[in-house]
Amino acid sequence: MCVSDVDIILARLKSVKAFEKFHPALLQQICLCGFYECLEKSITLYRQGDIGTNWYTVLSGSLDVKVSETANHQDAVTICTLGIGTAFGESILDNTPRHATIVTREFSELLRIEQKDFRRLWENYRQCMAGLLVPPYGVMESGPNTDRMPDKENLNNSSPGSSSKHLNKVPSEKILRAGKVLRNTILSRAPHIIRDRKYHLKTYRQCCMGMELVDWLMQHTSCVHARVQAVGMWQVLLEEGVLNHVDQELSFQDKYLFYRFLEDETEDAPLPTEEEKKESDEELQDTLLLLSQIGPDAHLRMILSKQDVPTTPGQRTADDLEIIYEELLHIKALSLLSTTVKRELAGVLIFESHAKAGTVLFNQGEEGTSWYIILKGSVNVVIYGKVRLVIPH
Repeated sequence: MCVSDVDIILARLKSVKAFEKFHPALLQQICLCGFYECLEKSITLYRQGDIGTNWYTVLSGSLDVKVSETANHQDAVTICTLGIGTAFGESILDNTPRHATIVTREFSELLRIEQKDFRRLWENYRQCMAGLLVPPYGVMESGPNTDRMPDKENLNNSSPGSSSKHLNKVPSEKILRAGKVLRNTILSRAPHIIRDRKYHLKTYRQCCMGMELVDWLMQHTSCVHARVQAVGMWQVLLEEGVLNHVDQELSFQDKYLFYRFLEDETEDAPLPTEEEKKESDEELQDTLLLLSQIGPDAHLRMILSKQDVPTTPGQRTADDLEIIYEELLHIKALSLLSTTVKRELAGVLIFESHAKAGTVLFNQGEEGTSWYIILKGSVNVVIYGKVRLVIPH
């Protein structure tokens, strides 16, 4: 491939949001081994059941994902649509059959990488590329067809207990502003909290300690009555990526652990101006009130999403169990259960969130392994040969 071709592909990749955070070396390698393809509308890229030979990412246009429960491809139903920035075809890593048929919805431009090259990239840049692969259809947009058939690959590759990771999420405007207000106020009133810190001969730049953040929060608002409440408020910021653990842990802890505000992730992050400090001081109490209102839900998600999922109730702390139990008291579907049963549930429940429409929990005919409670949102129940039901929130 000539230099001009590489430059053209590199420019296109940089314009795609999914590749914004990729290391330049990885982008360069993708460009060197990638092939550009442009396809007209209604072209079948591959069929369900095929053994794949290529991995793809969408540069422009869109493609429909079709799944069939029979061997007849004419029975396939569109479950969703792949948009710009979507990567697909990762089954080439283990030579499993394609889980769906992919058809262009309109004129589309793709970047294609052959199996041998993709495997090499995956081995060298696994951590960077993982966000493109899990879940397989994680960045799909909903198609117009509301009769979605289940896609088993979605379920098999989603991990139970996984919370909505901030790495794949753009912070909301409200929480982004809340983080800025807190950072500016800390730098104004207690600048020693945000500083370079050393641990085991390693320096962590411009970070805060979890215990100090909890202490500071409790000193600056009357709406926080316990340290566990403050933990939930900081967890709100961590969930959305406005505050980050230096080693990318996904739970905030009231311990000697280091956290960094999003603005301090860049070198030489600017200090707030006097005007910004004044604005933040004026907004501080409203910001703390907002976080105190949504903090309990974030704390509950954090408890239920812990990686060391308990196998017996005794493996969760007494405080954790009490928080979960209190939440269960507000769920109408559980109102007839005894206190003993609710407390038993508190020890074994696991939190799951599914941000994208079309995610499948299980397929008709499969042996069940889990029981679910809907905390927010709704699900479609599709029974083949019968009516389709919608379970409301």
